[in-house]
Amino acid sequence: MIAFFDMIEGAENKSKFNQIYETYKVTIYAVAYDILKNVHDSEDAAEESLIKIIGILDRIEMDAIGTVKCKNLMITIAKNTAIDHWRKQKHLPDPIAYLEEKETVKSTEELYIDMENYQDLLQCITELDDRYRDVLNLRILHHLSSRQAGNLLGISEDNVNMRFMRARRLLAKKLKERSQNE
Repeated sequence: MIAFFDMIEGAENKSKFNQIYETYKVTIYAVAYDILKNVHDSEDAAEESLIKIIGILDRIEMDAIGTVKCKNLMITIAKNTAIDHWRKQKHLPDPIAYLEEKETVKSTEELYIDMENYQDLLQCITELDDRYRDVLNLRILHHLSSRQAGNLLGISEDNVNMRFMRARRLLAKKLKERSQNE
């Protein structure tokens, strides 16, 4: 935390960052972990997110820090940073850990196919428009209800349900196209 304060100029911005940090540090880490599934990578992505937040402190009002709009901003920054981190690392699941988790014996070929399908799914999700990708992430990865997702995104529950339905259709279409092109 001290290293972050060295990057910030002005007492007001330091106070603003401290409040953001205390309010959203768990949320930022949780979003990163949901995407990266690795403690160390998630910590790195959370730190990168906080550095990005320092860069936009001037645009965040002190009285807006506890609002849904600010929380959406923090989630979006953390999500995009984690996705960027994942892309840079070309993070693949560890086949040995994968075997231990499943407690079943699969051939190397089956493991490769499973990981390949998972990578295709993640790639297709990242190719979706933000409004659909955000709804999928909130509903599936964060296990939020339509109402909770709507509150975070600032849209109605019906709109969340419609976007979720469309996102699933688009995702199925993209996966089908990928399998036909192979």
